[in-house]
Amino acid sequence: MATAAPPNYDDHIRPIFENSCTNCHNPDKQKGDLDLTSYSAAMRGGSGGKFAEPGEGGDSKMYGVITHTLKPIMPPKGDKLEKKQADLIREWIDGGLLENKSGKPQKKKKPAFALSAAPSAGKPDKISLPRHLLLEPVVTTTRASAVADMATSPWAPVLAITGQRQVLLYHTDTLELIGVLPFDDGQPESLSFHPSGKYLLAGGGIGGKSGTTVTWDIETGNAVLHAGKDFDSVIAASLRPDLGGVSLGGPGKRVKLWDTASDEQVTSIKKHTDWVTQLAYSPDGVLLASGGRGGGVYIWEADTGNEFHNLRGHQAGISDLAWRSDSNLLASASEDGSILVWEMNNGNQVKKIPAHGGGVLSLDWNQNGHLVSSGRDKKVKIWKPDFNLLKELPAFSNMITEVAFSHDGKRVFAADWNGAITVWDVATAKQVGTVSANPPTIATRIQWLQTKLKNCPEQLAAAEKLAAAATAQQMAARTALTKVETDHRNAIARSNQLVAERTRLDAQLKALYADGDTLGKQRQQLQQALTHARDVLNTHNAAMAALRKEHQQAENEARKMAADEKQLVANEEKARQAAAAKPGDATLRQLADQAKADLDAHRQQLKDKQNLSEQKSTALARLTDQQKGPGNQLAAADNAWKDINSRWAAHHANRKALQDTRNALNKPITEAQQLSKSLEPKIKPAREALANAVAAQKKATADLDQLKKHQGNLLSGLKHWQAAAINTEAIRLAREAAVLTARQNESMDAFTALAAGIQQLKDPAQLAEQSRALQKLRKTIDLAAADLLGKSRDATARKAAYQKALEP
Repeated sequence: MATAAPPNYDDHIRPIFENSCTNCHNPDKQKGDLDLTSYSAAMRGGSGGKFAEPGEGGDSKMYGVITHTLKPIMPPKGDKLEKKQADLIREWIDGGLLENKSGKPQKKKKPAFALSAAPSAGKPDKISLPRHLLLEPVVTTTRASAVADMATSPWAPVLAITGQRQVLLYHTDTLELIGVLPFDDGQPESLSFHPSGKYLLAGGGIGGKSGTTVTWDIETGNAVLHAGKDFDSVIAASLRPDLGGVSLGGPGKRVKLWDTASDEQVTSIKKHTDWVTQLAYSPDGVLLASGGRGGGVYIWEADTGNEFHNLRGHQAGISDLAWRSDSNLLASASEDGSILVWEMNNGNQVKKIPAHGGGVLSLDWNQNGHLVSSGRDKKVKIWKPDFNLLKELPAFSNMITEVAFSHDGKRVFAADWNGAITVWDVATAKQVGTVSANPPTIATRIQWLQTKLKNCPEQLAAAEKLAAAATAQQMAARTALTKVETDHRNAIARSNQLVAERTRLDAQLKALYADGDTLGKQRQQLQQALTHARDVLNTHNAAMAALRKEHQQAENEARKMAADEKQLVANEEKARQAAAAKPGDATLRQLADQAKADLDAHRQQLKDKQNLSEQKSTALARLTDQQKGPGNQLAAADNAWKDINSRWAAHHANRKALQDTRNALNKPITEAQQLSKSLEPKIKPAREALANAVAAQKKATADLDQLKKHQGNLLSGLKHWQAAAINTEAIRLAREAAVLTARQNESMDAFTALAAGIQQLKDPAQLAEQSRALQKLRKTIDLAAADLLGKSRDATARKAAYQKALEP
């Protein structure tokens, strides 16, 4: 709200308070220990501290509670203050909290961020990362210059690099540019992060003319603090962890301690004999370390600047200082080639590391206790927490002037003399990327991305064609391999099956041969039995034949003797008759007796012969009866022989058939084995062909995916940088609006002063002249207000466009 004069407490603010606030906030009640009935009481604030600081305006607690954007809302009951009244209070705060129209505005006594105690050694609850910062380089040159300093956030993946009139912020994981912080006071020379990682301090300036420090809020990119003043460029600077002080040094050989609340120098320490090259507050904020080109290292009390330790040991200039995260140890690097480690209890030297021949140029200490150093020997070395060498990165072609660990200690950033910055993986000691100390403009990036994107469709079509061909080739190779492997397996299976069948037949043949041996033995036994039975029968038949012959002979003899008996009977009858005829004839009687005796003897012999014949007949009958046994035996043996012969013939036929079947397997087995052998050499080439086809298909697919990813990255990058271009314009418009606001305020102050002066004029000519000047100034204010309104609207529109551009 514009007023004829800047609003003050007596004339403008107290009436508002009396109408809406002092019912609760008066000397008797003082709700929240806040009394608003007088200026002095209001300035003391309440139990929650001061309700506003000069210049805070819309960001103040007072404005927040009366507009109901902060709690507790005021007034707690009823409607909030009218907008006109709230705007008047905001304008009063922005104008310096004037007491009355003749009073002087208060100066801001504190930086734009709240002072806080030194952070603990642990990780903060909130990790600070840049968000929506300016990405347009302040300066772009044909080539990068040497990097003066690098620093990494202790907790976030943020790398800060000095550039041309700017500080560049990179993401240590993605290596993307995430912020450009303009350094309007010359060239930045020194960088250091606050232990919380929320703030970044840069010291620098114009050589031989001026120097100062700037502190940025990493999240917003706002310069929250300008502190320190020197008559040469600040080449060493550090922000005290409690945010209450800044130390700076340079060619003036002095260590200057600057109070950030009053923006005044507290002390100037003249102890170094040459340039002050390094300054570093301990992470706990108790001590300040300084190093100079003369080789001296001093430890000071951070608050008072009183000397704490004088560390003697280096023989040349100090090139870097680094505190261990627990603040107990300090490492100092020197041009004498050594790194010295000091403990802070007594200031004793703990370790001397002969690090780099020709001089150490830079070092950094990570949260895990590892050190990294670089030197004039073009080497970068990483040291264990016990200060023994862990590893050395591959040799560099130029001197590495600056080194820094990433927040997690997994990467090392190395900047060489020519301004090239390489990124290294600590575990593998391999380079994983680069970052630029001289990034291109957003327009250049957009043009480059658009050019690349024009070629993407053609490249993708070609890659898709190659991928399709590779897939087809892979399928053909797989089909060929499947066929040869299937044929090979089938041939082996066929061979194994036939061999198994032949083995089975061999086993059967072996069993048949065993059965044949058994049958042969049985056949031999039966043949012997048959021969024996035949011999027995022949012997029996022979005996029967002999007995039949004897019987025939006895019968023949008996028949002959029977025939002879008739003769003898006739002879005896004749002799008896002759003797009867001649009884007295003794001769005839004797002849008759002899004839009778011969007849009797003959009859006795005949009887014997007949008995013998009967005996022979009986014996023959008996043998004839006995002939059945050998005959039966011979018949049984003959039947058994015929049976065994039949079985032998069947066995022989079966064995021959089985042998023929077995022999018939030899040819297909040989063919299957030959086929298997002929296919075997084809398998390896087929597998290699498939492997090659698979590799080619994978590569073609990977290339296609890579191209798609590349196109996606290009599109994402284009969108990102197009959004960055919009954001750059929005930031520029916002800054121009801020400048216009400041000018408008100055014009309003001049208008108020001029109006007040007119009231004192008596001369009509002077009064007319001043009135014309007042009208002209009023017109200027109105034009500036219109311009401001337009800039603010444009800035808001561009900010909205930027947010929309970020949408997926």
